[in-house]
Amino acid sequence: MPANLYAFYGSLRRGLHNYEVFKPHLNYQFSIWLTGFQLYSFGDFPFAIRTGKKVDKILVEVFEIEKKEIEKQIDELELGYGYHSECVLVDKKPVKIYLLKESANYPLVSGGDWVKFFRG
Repeated sequence: MPANLYAFYGSLRRGLHNYEVFKPHLNYQFSIWLTGFQLYSFGDFPFAIRTGKKVDKILVEVFEIEKKEIEKQIDELELGYGYHSECVLVDKKPVKIYLLKESANYPLVSGGDWVKFFRG
């Protein structure tokens, strides 16, 4: 079972900018809707918050990252923008996700799918 799983919902999703930067080191597992989260827009990239409400959901892509140095680089990237990391259970496996504490007054990404919103 992969141990280093990450749920990405923004620029690290397949085909987007940061995915292309880290592509050789990201092993795509599957896509899934996570309930209890909302997605908001900073403009060029999103952020998610935990709401705990079953009606709220976001689309994430789950990746395995095998190299510790790549995990560290992604951690520095995300934490540098003010995110914190949390662990969520996805199919009974621990998966790391980067979140913010609150939405402030940023626009909601309706539908919870950043790629559809960003490219739409």
